[in-house]
Amino acid sequence: MKKSIFRIALFTLIAFSLVYACAPKVEVETAPTSLASTVLSIEYSDAANLRSQLAYGTIKLADTPNAVTPEQAKSMIPLWQAVISLSGDTTTATEELTAVQDQITAALTAEQLQAIAEMKITNAGLNVFYAEYGIVLPTPIPGVTKVPGSGGGKTAEEKAAAEATKTAAGETTGTGQSAKTLLFEKTIEYLTGVSGQ
Repeated sequence: MKKSIFRIALFTLIAFSLVYACAPKVEVETAPTSLASTVLSIEYSDAANLRSQLAYGTIKLADTPNAVTPEQAKSMIPLWQAVISLSGDTTTATEELTAVQDQITAALTAEQLQAIAEMKITNAGLNVFYAEYGIVLPTPIPGVTKVPGSGGGKTAEEKAAAEATKTAAGETTGTGQSAKTLLFEKTIEYLTGVSGQ
């Protein structure tokens, strides 16, 4: 009797294994996190984030065959204004910014997006852009993880002296909201000029 139960259990196990092995595989297709990520990449050394690539790339398209048209500029101005507004709101969900970013991406042609992708915009390149406006952004050292509280060994006087030196040189650190949105503001200025508004 025990051998019969064992054989039945073994047969059932083998049968289920065969059915499972022969069943068609269901592939779950995951949607990209954003429309921009279908064309632009952050998979190269020092790659800027997608939103910054779109903004800086749009400006860099000027005086090329892929320059933004006045009609495109008019449609993108309120979208970049929304990016600035949402970026300044601490309650903004990432999905909201991504949705606006997708609308900006959709406003550009495939050729324009490809041209931006080929620029391979880096954080170092953006730092040069920011430096033109007197903003110095902290840049991470490749392969080094920042330790919270590092640099805390400075006295209050040393920190104040360093800040005063930067201010005297006309530099601001990239921690304020204006530093975070400067690129987007300059994109709006460029688009306003193109649109003729």
